[in-house]
Amino acid sequence: MKNKSTNKLMLTVVLASFAFLSLPASAGKGDIQSRMTQQVYQLQQQAKVAQISKQDSATNKVVECKRLAAQGKKS
Repeated sequence: MKNKSTNKLMLTVVLASFAFLSLPASAGKGDIQSRMTQQVYQLQQQAKVAQISKQDSATNKVVECKRLAAQGKKS
C-alpha cells in the first residue's frame, strides 16, 4: 500500500513539474513572437516611408526638369 501511494505522489510531482516548466516556456514564445511582429510592422512602415520619399524625389526631378526646360536650359 505504501508503495502505491509513493508512486502516485512521485507521478503527481513529475506532472506538476512539467506543468510549471511549460507555462514560462509558452509565455516566452508569445513575448518573442510579439516583439518580432512589432519589428516586422516597423520595418514595413520604414519601407513605406522610403518608397514615398523615392517617389517624391522622382517627382521633384521631373518638376525641376520641366522648370529648366521652360527656361530653355538642359536638365
